Amino acid sequence: MTAPVPVPKESPAPPDEGLTDLLSEIRLLVPGTLILVAFLIALPFNSGYTTISRLENAVYVALFICAMISLLIFIAPAAQHRLMSPLTDRAAFKRSVNRQVIIGLMPLSAAITLATYFVISDVVSHLVAGIVAGIVGLAIAVLWWIMPLSKRRR
Repeated sequence: MTAPVPVPKESPAPPDEGLTDLLSEIRLLVPGTLILVAFLIALPFNSGYTTISRLENAVYVALFICAMISLLIFIAPAAQHRLMSPLTDRAAFKRSVNRQVIIGLMPLSAAITLATYFVISDVVSHLVAGIVAGIVGLAIAVLWWIMPLSKRRR
């Protein structure tokens, strides 16, 4: 019988490691959000846009606003870093950026759910769109919010 292999304990992260991880996460969020915003900017100029219903138009407006707010929040740390450079309090900057990313995920969650509704309602029906968007919204709630927060509290 062999002795169990000891599991190494996590060592405290160097001061910039958390900031580097956070900035890497932002580098993943910005392009996807930017593509969504770019698509939404072009959409009303498409000839088929004039045939959408009032409900779909309201969903589009809410979707556009949510996506744009997310994009602005995700890009803000780069502007702030440039204007504050050199950083005198990296820990405070990291806490601020962390809060901004979490806040930016809120309208992005709504934008993804609304985008699902918007597309499915045009392709299938409003009822199916509501069901599918509800499932997507639930998946986002569980994967992005409930699971991480419940593990954080343990």
